Amino acid sequence: MSSINAGSETSKSEQPSESSRGTHAYPLAVIELGTSAIRMAIGETDGQSGVRVLEQLVRGVSLGKDTFTDREIHRKTVQQCVKVLKSYRRKLNEYQCTDPNTIRVVATSAVREATNRLEFLDRIYIATGFAVELIDDAEIARVTYLGVRPLLQNEPGLADAITVVAEVGGGNTEVLVLQGKDILHSQPYRLGSLRLLQMLRQYQTIRSRAGTIMTGQIDRVLEPLLDAVPRGREVEFVALGGDMRLACKVLGLDPIHSQLVRIGVADLEKLTRQLMNLTVDRIMRKYHIELSQAETLVPALLANVRAAQLLGCRNVLVTGFNLRDALLQGMLRTTVWSTDFCDQIINSSLELARKYQVDLIHAQHVADLATQLFRGLQAEHRMDKRCETLLYIAALLHETGLFVGTSSYHKHSFYLIMHSELFGLNLLDHTLVALIARYHRRAAPKPTHEPFSRMDRDSRVMVSRLAGILRVAVALDHSCNQRVREVQCVMEGTRLVVTVKNPAGDLSLERMELRHQATLLEDTFGLSVLLREGPR
Repeated sequence: MSSINAGSETSKSEQPSESSRGTHAYPLAVIELGTSAIRMAIGETDGQSGVRVLEQLVRGVSLGKDTFTDREIHRKTVQQCVKVLKSYRRKLNEYQCTDPNTIRVVATSAVREATNRLEFLDRIYIATGFAVELIDDAEIARVTYLGVRPLLQNEPGLADAITVVAEVGGGNTEVLVLQGKDILHSQPYRLGSLRLLQMLRQYQTIRSRAGTIMTGQIDRVLEPLLDAVPRGREVEFVALGGDMRLACKVLGLDPIHSQLVRIGVADLEKLTRQLMNLTVDRIMRKYHIELSQAETLVPALLANVRAAQLLGCRNVLVTGFNLRDALLQGMLRTTVWSTDFCDQIINSSLELARKYQVDLIHAQHVADLATQLFRGLQAEHRMDKRCETLLYIAALLHETGLFVGTSSYHKHSFYLIMHSELFGLNLLDHTLVALIARYHRRAAPKPTHEPFSRMDRDSRVMVSRLAGILRVAVALDHSCNQRVREVQCVMEGTRLVVTVKNPAGDLSLERMELRHQATLLEDTFGLSVLLREGPR
């Protein structure tokens, strides 16, 4: 095999010329503090036609090794990070990329899971001026989906296929299961190349046994994935990550971010077995890569091989697309809460509702009523599409707690939602959904309720308002017979008049329940609620 220059310093494309920049072009940059390296992508855009990547830089730093071994980032590693980030700052100055609004600095699980993460973030900010943002698994899944979906839609045979998209990182493996463009499953699995290496060191495994032990661990962690993939259909496997891109180059292929290339699983397994017989030092010298990438190469490739084999795939699809590309493109979006994206979040919520055997006819009807009330009160609350979507999801999931039992099931709903995966929701939004569902009945939000009290003021107000709307929606389908199908909201002074259009039966139960459940909405909005029946 010929040597591959994966570059510890830079994988570089052309410098921006005056003609290419145009009069309105400006630079953007994303820096990622990953588990084994700090990476930076610099691009330019006119703000409308996407981002053209100009240069990508990679410097190995052992953040993940520190965190996954000792649970904290060592002082020496912090100093290395500062040194690398200062050099990146100088590079950004060369591109005249100095506006903080055009630079996004993110950190993944290696920093997120460190016990001294706050001290680390403060040290980085003081030394470099970079404000590092901790992105969670939901954010990674969101940007990965938005970046990968156009590739799948443009690939013949993949537009309607069952596709598993996975990226084996140092700490976690992010997995999306898609049917066409629709998300069936989204979850991070606690499987990463550095975690596998840590396990080998912990058990002092000899090299001849390393492959067998890693394979067993990979199979155990990925076993639940097989239940999330529809049975009886052929599956396509898309593997992201720098290790897979390097494997492509070794095998004579050249993936670019706008296309997918196919590697035979047998070829990938053969390469992985060959690499297992080489020392880390030999891998570094043969492929001209840094120690951080040489150490994780074999575990990452083995995880991808086993995932493809477990899914019954003959080929693996690889692309040059990476997290920095997705984050760069995301910086141009004025909002992520598009109708299509919200539909994917709702699809994920419906899957969760089915898992906990929710009465979907009732839940979806309550969600529809809640949406009608939300829009009818728009002039009063002035909340946006994000809030409307969170309310809809909370309505779909408000009865998940019945899976545990009828007593205090609203509290069980909160627990189950908080401990379940929901695509596209960051930690704050996830918590908001759980709280809104929790407060659909019984006690109103109180400062003595710890999860609620930890919220900032705006979030507490949002929970109270949306929970108040949800309570009214639940009351309007108290009989679970969908007698109230469409409502119209009209303000009469300080009174909210909810008129039921074409009621499908007697509303005595709904009217009586509304008297008890409207209190939170009345207190939060300062409105009394009156239910009227329109002509039948």
